[in-house]
Amino acid sequence: MSHKYDDAGIGSWPWRVISFMLWYAKEFILANLRVTLDVLRPKKSQKMNPAIIAVPAASKNDAEWTMISTLITLTPGTLTLSISREHRILYVHGMFVDSREDLVAEIQEMEDRMLRAMRRVPGDLSRPVQAPVVEPTESDQQGGEVR
Repeated sequence: MSHKYDDAGIGSWPWRVISFMLWYAKEFILANLRVTLDVLRPKKSQKMNPAIIAVPAASKNDAEWTMISTLITLTPGTLTLSISREHRILYVHGMFVDSREDLVAEIQEMEDRMLRAMRRVPGDLSRPVQAPVVEPTESDQQGGEVR
């Protein structure tokens, strides 16, 4: 994903923070409008298409995981349900999911912008490319807590 700002220089870091805050404010307002307009529509013409998806993530430390999950949850129409740090996956509920790929791309763009703003030197923003195969444990099958 290509961005207009330079990732290499520490001198660009304050501008990346400001740029992210302005970008997120715009996205937040647009999401509010979309949800509000859909809720005010008659039920027959509402465009809600809810889904739960797994989003491969680039976050690495507690602050990054907390920040991205909070930003997703604060954005109207999306909610972070769970995080698998081990597999680097965010589980997100979306209210308007036309395709899995579109919502994944939106969440990953938010995360990329957030990480570029949070990290003085953004570094590696790679994500897992293959979904993990998670086998149920014995405690999962006996009604135990899901991890």
